[in-house]
Amino acid sequence: MLNLFTTAASNITHKIIILVGISLLSSIPLGIVMNMTSDRQYLYNDVVEEIGQSWGPQQRISGPALVIPYRYQMVHEKVNDAGEPVKYKSEYQSELVILPKQLKLNMDLKHDFRSRGIYQSLVYNAEVSGKARFVMPELDIPNLIELKTDNARLIFGISANQAIEKIERLTLLNSEGKVLLTQAQAGIMPGTGLERQQGLERGFHQPLSINLQQNDFEVDFAIALRGSQSISALPLGEHTDIAITTDWPHPSFNGILPTNREISDSGFSADWKISHLTRNYPQVFSSSQDINLTEVQASSQLFEPVTHYGKIERSVKYGMLFIALTFIVLLIFELGQNTRLNLVQYLLVGCAVTLFYLLLLSLSEHLEFNYAYTIAASIPVLSVSAYVASATASYKKGAIIATMLTSLYGVLYSILKLEDYALLMGTGLLLTVLLILMFITRHKSMET
Repeated sequence: MLNLFTTAASNITHKIIILVGISLLSSIPLGIVMNMTSDRQYLYNDVVEEIGQSWGPQQRISGPALVIPYRYQMVHEKVNDAGEPVKYKSEYQSELVILPKQLKLNMDLKHDFRSRGIYQSLVYNAEVSGKARFVMPELDIPNLIELKTDNARLIFGISANQAIEKIERLTLLNSEGKVLLTQAQAGIMPGTGLERQQGLERGFHQPLSINLQQNDFEVDFAIALRGSQSISALPLGEHTDIAITTDWPHPSFNGILPTNREISDSGFSADWKISHLTRNYPQVFSSSQDINLTEVQASSQLFEPVTHYGKIERSVKYGMLFIALTFIVLLIFELGQNTRLNLVQYLLVGCAVTLFYLLLLSLSEHLEFNYAYTIAASIPVLSVSAYVASATASYKKGAIIATMLTSLYGVLYSILKLEDYALLMGTGLLLTVLLILMFITRHKSMET
């Protein structure tokens, strides 16, 4: 029976068919490794989220904005007991929200890592500074009774208050540059009081007393805060200038794209110049209106190009193809060296290649991906080449297999590193292997 099996397998057509079947069966252990990779990645994402919530989540900066309470009356009509219409007045309270005429924001980010167990998360410390110029508009509020300028407040929107470290500067100046309020005089309070305005519903405020005779004033501020993953700003000014600089070299811009940007190995910088014409809400509105201030924003993510789990997942996706290519390499070796390997040896080689992915997953959680890949790849390269050398009683043939497999794993590493050219390189690899196989078998008889 064994002789019959060996005789049938010696026929190259039968061998190719059986090798295709073994390659298809390899999808089972590869699927297990893929599920393990997904489970570990989900756990990693959960840990990153937990670290982000503890350190500081994604931050969104908005404001400052000026809020002035006011009272107004409405005339209503109802029918009395005699059936006659009667008019009466009712008083209501609301707040006027005034956005700045000009707004400049500068955000300087310094990246860091926080670890929990074997996992680490990318976080940042941010210094947010800026200037906002307010020009008091001509107010036309129907049925206005009183504008409570003594109870006004200046609000700053911060999406995660718990990550505010310090208000480093808060100064108000009039149009002549005279200081109206300094940080030492400030009585900063938590909350904004604007629950219905998305983008300003969280943050802090500074109580103010506004002199309507003072036509315009300027706010100079600086805030130190923490965050993770991304930072964004809302262009609340009639004209808004936003600048972001950081020492992290991998940005991902969302929302409105920056006007200018510079990216290098030491970090990136980007700036936006945004007009109020890009959005649909006015510069002055009532707090009773439901207004979404987040419809336009400038955002930059501190992007990790490919995590090691992402690289492993991509490598496993190439797994079946890679096992098939390993078998093709061995088949080319057989045809070129006039030697024979039986199917049990092919099966063990397939197991060694599959084990590479499990080794890569486990090692990458403790070592840098480059080192993990080198160690994991060395296992099938050394074991398969030594196995072939022993099976063929030839160290030279084992060295040939080692060279071929090293080249194959080198190409796979290049595919994982060059994301944009992965498909091109993978296609080129297949074409190269096919041409070599066609060249070697051009004079072979493919009898079945």
